[in-house]
Amino acid sequence: MQTENAERLTKDSTNLGKLFSRVRVSFRSLRWRLTLSYSLVTVAALLVVELVAMVFVMSYFVNNIDLTPENLISNLRAEWTPMVQQFFSEDPPDIEGVRDYLDNVQGSAIGTRPLTIFGNLQVQMKAEDFLSFYYLLNDRTLVDVIPHDIVLEDQLGQKIPYDYLPGLEKPLRAALDGVEDENLLYEKFDPGNRITGAIPVFRYEPTDIDLTTDPENEPVMDVERKLVGVIVFTTKRFPWEFLPIGDVMIYIGRSLLIFTSFAGILGSIFGMLTASGMTKRLTKVSEAAHDWSHGDFSVIIRDKRDDELGKLTQDLNSMAEQLENLLDRRQELSILEERNRLARDLHDSVKQQTFAASAQLGAARSHLINNPEAAYQHLKEGEILIGRVRQELTDLIQELRPIEMKGKGLIPTVREYICDWQRRNDIDISIHVRGERALPVVVEKSLFRILQEALANVCWHSKATKVDIVFNYRPDFLLLTIRDDGQGFVPGETRASGVGLKSMKERANILGSEFRIDSKPNHGTRISLKYPYKS
Repeated sequence: MQTENAERLTKDSTNLGKLFSRVRVSFRSLRWRLTLSYSLVTVAALLVVELVAMVFVMSYFVNNIDLTPENLISNLRAEWTPMVQQFFSEDPPDIEGVRDYLDNVQGSAIGTRPLTIFGNLQVQMKAEDFLSFYYLLNDRTLVDVIPHDIVLEDQLGQKIPYDYLPGLEKPLRAALDGVEDENLLYEKFDPGNRITGAIPVFRYEPTDIDLTTDPENEPVMDVERKLVGVIVFTTKRFPWEFLPIGDVMIYIGRSLLIFTSFAGILGSIFGMLTASGMTKRLTKVSEAAHDWSHGDFSVIIRDKRDDELGKLTQDLNSMAEQLENLLDRRQELSILEERNRLARDLHDSVKQQTFAASAQLGAARSHLINNPEAAYQHLKEGEILIGRVRQELTDLIQELRPIEMKGKGLIPTVREYICDWQRRNDIDISIHVRGERALPVVVEKSLFRILQEALANVCWHSKATKVDIVFNYRPDFLLLTIRDDGQGFVPGETRASGVGLKSMKERANILGSEFRIDSKPNHGTRISLKYPYKS
């Protein structure tokens, strides 16, 4: 039971690994890369738009929040002074009343002008608790503070010095002198361009009635102003810390997540549809190129669009047609060269041997009656010559047979051929292969024909006893070497420049290969071909 479970687990793990491998390969495809690029571009564009919108909104709020020191003092005088004026105006000041009242004060708050979005949607930013307040009597006695935890309890009821806070001395002296000019009631200081200010609190008492100051003789009451206290304030860093940037970032982050996810899904769908059409077109080009690489130029890429890819397919179709015509011409020339070579070989070998055999038969007939022994010797020589003719015709027929290497490859076909060749010619032959790899069928056929031609020359002209063939598949090229230990020749001589060598050179040039023949009389012959792999 445990064995079966282990086998089932191993099988499931293998299947899962294959699935992951297929998924990984599919995501490396052009279709998924284009889909991913569309998604990333869509998300990135949306992020840029949202960041620009966020910067715009923040700039609007910063530029529209009313935080100049003069306006801040004016607003505080209008809103905060009346809160404690009634308690400070009593004689003696109602300190307990001030503290009871300030216990219920939540703190400072200031807002921007609302920003209208989409016609009727208004967005407003507020900053809260950005000020600290110190409430003093006119003799600098500290009564209370907001927030309530910024000083120790035992400091309440004590007089504070003028330099109690950074930058306080000048504004505090001005406030105690009854100055109401906002420009004299604050001082900026570092760090953060902070400000400290002091606002005087007055008690107003009526005086005598003056009946002469009014043109209509209506009674006018004079009011006497008396300083009863001072409200000292100090800010945090100015002005960015007044804004609730953390809340804004959370709000915008949520919207970014929602809209980005939505945009990513849409971008992926759009990218998948767009990439699907493009990859289908590219797949047609790839399939056609695969067929062309196997010599089938009848395949046409059908793409009627007028974009760059459509123009490329038209050029490729035209190129395939031209290559087919060129190969047809090459094939015609090759056939003609083969016919000329065959005629030369038949003339130089079979015809001469047949003529010699005919002469031996004629001599045998003339001696048949008078000298039967001589006639027998001539018949024997004729039989040997006819055997040679039969052997050479067999070799020619073997070379003219069509090459059937589909499904076998070049090396197995060569091994099969040299095995039969060695049996027919009684010449020792060996083959060495280093790092075999597949080549296009057209290339393998041409290499096989070159090898056939080389072995035919060895058989007919070299008088060799041994042949070595080496296929050396290197990273960038194939090096084919054919070496024999025959009588050799002098390259370039007229009799050494036959149709066979010329045919091998032409085949090598068609492949784009380097072809070389090294030979010396009585030192054998070495033929080498260097074929560079096509990318």
